[in-house]
Amino acid sequence: MKRSATGTDKMAYTLGEAAKATGISKASISRAINSGRISATKKDDGSFSIEPVELHRVYPPKSAAPVTETPFETLRNGNADTRNGSDSNVLQARLDAALEQLRDRDGTIDDLRRRLDQSDEERREAQARVIGLLAGPGPTESKRGFFGRLFGRPDE
Repeated sequence: MKRSATGTDKMAYTLGEAAKATGISKASISRAINSGRISATKKDDGSFSIEPVELHRVYPPKSAAPVTETPFETLRNGNADTRNGSDSNVLQARLDAALEQLRDRDGTIDDLRRRLDQSDEERREAQARVIGLLAGPGPTESKRGFFGRLFGRPDE
């Protein structure tokens, strides 16, 4: 706690104290102040005075007890105590449901790929038939000229 010039207690953090209170770097807190995410007043000496309420509105206070394992690591290592037993059962059920959804999606993807391959094969066959029809024998019209057709000359 700091004592102000008027003699009243003032709970304001400096930049370093704010960093220690939140576990966030001074640079990050300074950027938050400059961007306006955290309100702070600049003192005559150039340092910031940050109200704890403003600081903890953006960054939560650093916990007193260090966390040694994340919940995932606890489940993976099997160190969950009995009160977390129901939590692990719920998480296991959610994991099983998610894995089932992934299997269903894999099945759907395989089915769609099979259908796409079949459709491509049918398209190729139809395209080959069209090309065969277009390249087939042409009309059997004789090569008579205009006057030959006009005056009815027989084909040669």
